[in-house]
Amino acid sequence: MSRAFRPCACVVVAASVFVPAASAQVKNWPSESAPRALSARPVKFPPYEIRTLPNGLQVVVVEQHEQPSISVRMLVGAGSAQDVAPRHGVANMVASLLDQGTTTRTAQQIADAVDTIGGEVMVGAGTDVTFAYVTVLKDSFAQSLDLLSDIVRAPAFAPEELERQRDQLRSALKVSYQDPDYLASVVFRRLVYGFHPYAYPGTGTPASIERITRADLVAFHQKYFAPNNCILAVVGDIVPADAFGAVEKTLGPWERREVPTVMMLQPPPPTRRIVVIDVPDAVQTEIRAGHLGVKRNTDDFVAVDLAVRILGGEGANRLQQVLRMQRGLTYGASADLEAYRVTGAIVAETDTRSEATGEALRVMVDEFFRLQRESVGTRELDDAKAYLAGSFPLSIETPDAIAMRVLTALFYGLPLKELETFRERVNAITPDDIARVTRTFFRPDRMSIVLVGNAAAFVDQLQRVGFKNVDVVSLADLDLTTADLRRPLRSRGGLWTSIPMPTAPRISREEWEKAKDVVSRAIAACGGLEALRQVRTIRATAETVMATPEGPLRATTRTFVEYPGRFRVDATLPRGEVVQTYVDGTAWIKDPTGIRDAPTPMRDEFAQSIRRDWIALLLAAVSDKLLGKRLPDERGLGGRPLHVVELWGEGLSPVRLAIDAETARIAWLSYQATGPGGRATVTESFDDFRPVKGVQFPYTAVVRRDAALVLERRLTDVQVNVTFPPAFFQKIQ
Repeated sequence: MSRAFRPCACVVVAASVFVPAASAQVKNWPSESAPRALSARPVKFPPYEIRTLPNGLQVVVVEQHEQPSISVRMLVGAGSAQDVAPRHGVANMVASLLDQGTTTRTAQQIADAVDTIGGEVMVGAGTDVTFAYVTVLKDSFAQSLDLLSDIVRAPAFAPEELERQRDQLRSALKVSYQDPDYLASVVFRRLVYGFHPYAYPGTGTPASIERITRADLVAFHQKYFAPNNCILAVVGDIVPADAFGAVEKTLGPWERREVPTVMMLQPPPPTRRIVVIDVPDAVQTEIRAGHLGVKRNTDDFVAVDLAVRILGGEGANRLQQVLRMQRGLTYGASADLEAYRVTGAIVAETDTRSEATGEALRVMVDEFFRLQRESVGTRELDDAKAYLAGSFPLSIETPDAIAMRVLTALFYGLPLKELETFRERVNAITPDDIARVTRTFFRPDRMSIVLVGNAAAFVDQLQRVGFKNVDVVSLADLDLTTADLRRPLRSRGGLWTSIPMPTAPRISREEWEKAKDVVSRAIAACGGLEALRQVRTIRATAETVMATPEGPLRATTRTFVEYPGRFRVDATLPRGEVVQTYVDGTAWIKDPTGIRDAPTPMRDEFAQSIRRDWIALLLAAVSDKLLGKRLPDERGLGGRPLHVVELWGEGLSPVRLAIDAETARIAWLSYQATGPGGRATVTESFDDFRPVKGVQFPYTAVVRRDAALVLERRLTDVQVNVTFPPAFFQKIQ
C-alpha cells in the first residue's frame, strides 16, 4: 500500500457546511463570541537518543511505553525534487514498487510476512524524501527491521510490477486531469516554482510516466538509497540499548556510498501572472492565489505559520469569514503554508460559482493586502496560537506520530530540543511578529493566480475588478512542461509555435564550479563584478544591416534596457518606425499597421532574450541564479582556443557561452529560439570591445540563425545609467 508523504508544515482547513440564504437570516439575533480556549495542560515530549552508525545511518530511538507497539520509519533524502526531466515521476514509481517484490521476496511473500506479524507496511515519496515504515507489536521488532531492510536495500523493480503501476498511474492521471482541484494545484505549482524541480507533480505527467524505464528506477535507487543518506526512527515500547543493538545488527552491514551533491536552481522571484485553464462546461471556478513562501528551517517559520493560519487556517481563517460568512461566495476557503527543504509557497484556495469568480478573487487577494497592511488583533492571534499549541499533544500520541515529528525535525536540520519547547515558542509570537513577517515574506502585488473553469463566463469580470493580462489556456492544450503551458505546435505557414520548457540537467557542485570559473574570468575581462553590478540602465544606438529575401535592409536601432526586466527597441525602417517592448512579463509591438500586444510565444521569447543579455547572464551565473557545466573547448576565428560553458535557468533555454582562452572576453553565445520559421540555433558573435563606465562593451555583433546570416550590428553610441521617463516602457496609445 502506498501513500504520498511530504515532511512539511501545512495549514489546511476544509469547510463544507450549508450557507444560509440572505433572506433567511434574522437580524439582531442574540449572539456572543466563542469562549476562550482552556489553558493548555502540561505535556512532555518522550525521551529520545540519537546515534550515527559507522556507515552514516542516523538513528533516533524514542521511548513510548504506553502501547506495546513499535514504529520503524526510514526517510531517504531524495524525492520528486530529484526527478530528472523529462522523466518526472521516477521517485514516486521507485517508492510505489519498494514493497512489491525484492530480490529475495515476491510481493505476495512480503504481504504474507506482514500479515504473519500483525503489522503494517507503508511506502511512498514526497517532494524531498522517499519513505518506508513498518508498525508492529513489540515482539515482532526484529522481523520488522529485517523486512524494512529488505524492501529498502534490495527492491526487484520487476518489469511486470512496473507495468502494473504504470497502468494504475495512467488511469489515475486521466481522472486527475478532469478534476478542477487537481488542475488548479498543479498549474499553481508550475507558476510559483517555475523551472525548479518543485514545479512538477510528484506522480509525473501522462507523457513522463510513459518514458520511465526499469533502468531509471535502478539508477535512482543506486544513487540515493545509501545509509549515509537516510534517517531511521524507532519509536515505541523499547529501550534504546535494545533498539540500537538490533538496528546495528540488521542495517550496520549496509555499505556507505558517495551520494552526489546535486545543484538546483533557485525558484524565480514572485511575479504577477494570471492563468485561466478553460473548461467550457464547468459551472464553478476553482481558484488558487499565492506566491513563494519560506523553507522549513527558516527562523521565522512559526510566525509565518501563524500568519497563514490567521489568513485561512485553523483557529482563525479570515478567508472563510469573508468569502463564506459575509459574502456567501463559497462553501469553503483556506490558506496553506507549504514548506520544503529549499523553499515553499503560500497558497490560498477556494471555489465559487462562475458568475462570482471576479468578486471572489478580488476579495481573496485583498485579504492578503489587509493582513500585510493592518495589525492583527490580540484575540485573533490568541485563537490561532491556542489551536496550534493545543493540538500539539495530539500530534505525539502514537509511536508513528512521534516518529513523524522526530524525523521531520532531523531531516530539516531542526534542533530536537525545539520539540520540547514548541508550545512556548508558539505562545511567544506577538502581533508585532506577525506584522514583521507579513511585510517580509508576503507579496500580494506579485501573486501567481490560477483559475480553472468556464473562461467565457468570467474573464470579463477579471478585467473589471483589476486583473489584467490574463492568459487563457484550453484544457485540451494544457502541457505543464512548456513555458506557456500549451502543447508544442508544429510550425505552419510561418506561425509562431509554443516554446518548450527547457530541460534542467542535473550537475554536481564540482561540475558547476568548473563552469563558474570560466564565467568569473569573463566577468573580470569585462570590467569586473562591481562594474557590471553598477549597470542599471543602457541606451545604445546602432547601425544595423538585416538580411531579407529582398536583400540587405539597413536600419538605425535604438535599444533601451532597464535591468532586471525591461527593454525597448526602436527601429527606423524604410516602411516606418517599429517598436518592440517587454515590461516585466508583458510585451507589445508597434509598427505602421498599429499597436498591439505581442503574441504569447513572442512575449516568452522576449522574456528569454533579456535573460540572455550578456551582462544579466554573467551576473546571474556568478550568483548561482543560473547553473551550468563546462563543455569541451572549441576553436574560434584563426584557430583561437575557446572555453565553452552551457548555462540554464528559469525561463531560459540552455545558452552556450564561448570565452576566448587568452583574453577571457566573450566570443559568442548560442541558444535555441522559436520564431516564424520554427526552432533554430541562433549564434551571436561579439568583437571590438570598448570601455564605457568601466565596462567593456562589444561594439560589433553578428547574429546567425542555423548558420544563415540574420543581421550585423555596429554600435555608434552607448550610455550607461541614464534615466528614462516614468512612462517610457508603457504601451503607446
